[in-house]
Amino acid sequence: MKKRTRKAAVAPAGPKPAEEKQAETIEVGFSWQPHWWRVAAIWLVALAAYSSSFRAGLVIDNAVMIGQDTRIRAFTSENLHLILSEELWYNNSSTNLYRPLTTFSYLINYAIFGNGTHPAGYHWVNFGIHALNILLVYLLGLLVFEEALLAWALAAIWGLHPLLIESVTNIVGRADLLAAFGVLGGLLCHVQAGRGNSRRRAAWLAGLGLAAAIGIFSKESAAVLPAILLLYDLTWKTSSEWRTRWQSYAAVALPFAVFFKLRADLLARHFVNVVPFLDNPLIDADFWTARLTAFKVIGRYFWLFLWPSRLSSDYSYNAVPLFGWHLNRWEDLAAIVSLLGCLAAALLALRAYRRWKTGFFLILFFFITIAPVANIFLLIGTIMAERFVYLPAVGLAGYLLAAGALVVRRIENRWAGARRIACGAVIAVCAVLAMRTFARNLDWYDERTLGASEVAAAPQSFKAHMLLASARLDGNPPELDGAITELDRMLGILDGLPAERLVARPFELAGQAFRRKGDSLAQPGKLSGPDSASAFWYRKALAALLRGKEADHADIEKVRKVNLESGKVASSAGWVPLYLELGRVYRRLNDPQPALEALAYGRLQRPGDEFSEEMSQTRLKMGDANQAAVALMEGLILNPNSTRLPADLVALYRQTAPDSCAVRASGINLECPLVHGQLCSASKNVAAAYGQAGQRSRAAATAHSAVHELGCPAQLFQ
Repeated sequence: MKKRTRKAAVAPAGPKPAEEKQAETIEVGFSWQPHWWRVAAIWLVALAAYSSSFRAGLVIDNAVMIGQDTRIRAFTSENLHLILSEELWYNNSSTNLYRPLTTFSYLINYAIFGNGTHPAGYHWVNFGIHALNILLVYLLGLLVFEEALLAWALAAIWGLHPLLIESVTNIVGRADLLAAFGVLGGLLCHVQAGRGNSRRRAAWLAGLGLAAAIGIFSKESAAVLPAILLLYDLTWKTSSEWRTRWQSYAAVALPFAVFFKLRADLLARHFVNVVPFLDNPLIDADFWTARLTAFKVIGRYFWLFLWPSRLSSDYSYNAVPLFGWHLNRWEDLAAIVSLLGCLAAALLALRAYRRWKTGFFLILFFFITIAPVANIFLLIGTIMAERFVYLPAVGLAGYLLAAGALVVRRIENRWAGARRIACGAVIAVCAVLAMRTFARNLDWYDERTLGASEVAAAPQSFKAHMLLASARLDGNPPELDGAITELDRMLGILDGLPAERLVARPFELAGQAFRRKGDSLAQPGKLSGPDSASAFWYRKALAALLRGKEADHADIEKVRKVNLESGKVASSAGWVPLYLELGRVYRRLNDPQPALEALAYGRLQRPGDEFSEEMSQTRLKMGDANQAAVALMEGLILNPNSTRLPADLVALYRQTAPDSCAVRASGINLECPLVHGQLCSASKNVAAAYGQAGQRSRAAATAHSAVHELGCPAQLFQ
């Protein structure tokens, strides 16, 4: 900030008439010293507020992103290529989100800093980016308010606000941090580029292009940068500036063009993503229901900014009920109030354009930055998320401060202590926000604490109960009864929805919990009678799993149809763990045939060892030791790198055929006729399964390997 068209000296709070601003002189020799002290003070308080976050674990999406993305484990050219060419959730789920710079930052943490799966280093990097953004917000405050005190208040209130925690403490919120950095940094570079000589202008334009690249390659929401630049130019325009401003837009256009070209290539290679109704119920609502609900969400953001007492990391179905045209119901009335509030804010911005440009800029800054995630112009994958307000909160905080400063300016002539009281109020607000941020960060310690806080904040969110139930199931020792209580509440929220609007995961989790409850009541070594306590829970588990199976098949069909409409042939494996759990429950209910069918289907989608082991146990329970061994061999053919299945086979042979030639000192004896015959049968079954699933090349490869490498009869595969 070398030059300024408007002074950053101590000036009266509040707006100035436009003609007075035009008469101001350029202040040269901008001094950083007093500003660094102010920013450093905010950093120290922010560090204290976020000190409780550095022990937070890899919760919810963080565990998947950091623990399962193989691209971030080593700094290699192959991984760099995969990061640049593949989507965010690589080999995990298909969202078609393209954020390579965010993934690259995880690579730096994991492989270069050596953090691995230890979360502390990731939290420090997130906080460091947030600290840089606090500096940028302070500089933006100097630019907009022309007063250091108001700039400090803006940066402090914004930087300490607990509504930003999901972006800072939540590791995957780094995408929002980097996108905000790109937008804020790009705007400041744009302003400076219009003020310097040609050499300095070139440097600032290069900085603008770099900021634009950082933002857009980190998260798609940074696409608002050109609109923010235009907003600034329209707010504080001069005839001389417009002759040079086009260079800024050209600097932004280059990284944006590269990004959208790479993203288009990604979308061309991948099948179309289907957003689940449970993540964003607006996708299945009619136009007006969806938009009025979206305006209600904006109202909720505003309320959470004013009163951040009940914060949640998830607002899935049914945390935000859809608008229902029942104006006697508060939820519907809130949507109307929010819509009217947004319209009033827009009219206020228009009226403020000539006499209060600061208010005009800050109101439109909020609306522009929230537009990509507001579900008004474009329906996205989530109905509501606190991380979406990370950048728009700058506009909210700035406008409230500007309005407050206007009030103080009008009354300070009558009351000399008005400004002193206002400063004390700002400091008190910052202290309260810092304490709330410190306390809220403790909720992110693990999934148990986070789940409990979400259930309290959003009791109608099915996913809040699912998170807490999952954490209790995974506890040591597990809390079965507590998990079942949460799962019953979750199922109650989902009750009545058609299969097309459901997903399989919550029902698989419920089936697992109910099955484990039945296991805890079963008598060892005895079959559960139909009237036993364990059988009750097994039947309850089966009912939940069959509901999940119905939802899974509906989801698979939806993916197929949507992609066919786009000219793509796509298939989905569905939620594979459901079929493992279904096989386990059928086996406990002494119904082996559907158990084998469910397990075979799941194993073909994902050849995990658990499926083959369950199939072997089912066959053994049926008294068929031969097919029990064949099931394990099928698993080995599907997953040759397994280390568990060979050990299972040895144990099975020693139990069922101790006097045979199947086992020798070095392991399984492939030359034993018993083993060889079972291996050929297993190869035949796998080839047939591949053929039935339409995977003809794999079926042919399996048959070829069995005949030419194992010496199986060719007629077996005809």
